[in-house]
Amino acid sequence: MNYVLLIHAAESRFATMSPSETESLMQEYGKYTKDLFSTGNAGDCAALEPTHTATHVQVRDGKRIVKDGPFAETREQLGGYYAIAAKTEEEAIEWAAKIPDARGGTIEVRPIPSFDSGPATPYAPEGKGLKQYLLLIYEPESRWDNLSEAEVGAIYGRYMAFSKSLKEQKKFIAGDRLVTVKKAKSVGVTDGKRVLRDGPFAETREQLGGYYRVFAKDLDEAIAMAAQIPAAETGTIEVRPIADTSAYA
Repeated sequence: MNYVLLIHAAESRFATMSPSETESLMQEYGKYTKDLFSTGNAGDCAALEPTHTATHVQVRDGKRIVKDGPFAETREQLGGYYAIAAKTEEEAIEWAAKIPDARGGTIEVRPIPSFDSGPATPYAPEGKGLKQYLLLIYEPESRWDNLSEAEVGAIYGRYMAFSKSLKEQKKFIAGDRLVTVKKAKSVGVTDGKRVLRDGPFAETREQLGGYYRVFAKDLDEAIAMAAQIPAAETGTIEVRPIADTSAYA
């Protein structure tokens, strides 16, 4: 089974950390990433720029609505993620508990359905000079309850066409659809002990249902991509620049 480990932590913590403490945390993340990838079970991963760089996009009545800021204001902010393969949910939870920000933050573990979105785009020459963005797809899960099989198939068809277009343009890096938040687990570490609870990190009117990681020349192009995602018409797409952590790879 595949899972995504969503890292929620207070961005404000960096304001009280010394440069050496920040460096130590980043080195800790570097080691965790190397350990995870050495198992051969790691997929995509990324750190995100702070939420003040976020933009969210909606499409209503055919018109694009763009606003600064994240999709939702929360006490802890989504700072990055790891997509992994694990034999069991417990194994995924164990990896979640090892993430440095499980101490003081929350790691949300979400299953990824068995759905082949195609291989990730290698970091090829086409990507040079381009920026990377994460397009986070939020919409009410309840809307799917009243859709017919034909309507669901039509929406999936639009997603497939969008994904195919990104790949043909060599703008696709990775992407996944997530299983319902009813299957989510939230993991933290307090005083060295793992704390586990059922449910997502936060209860919101719209739920994170998936994401695309893309190449774009600038924010405007990333926003244009976000507006093409079907859920932009019924929910919200949050556009987040991806941070460069190559120094710790």
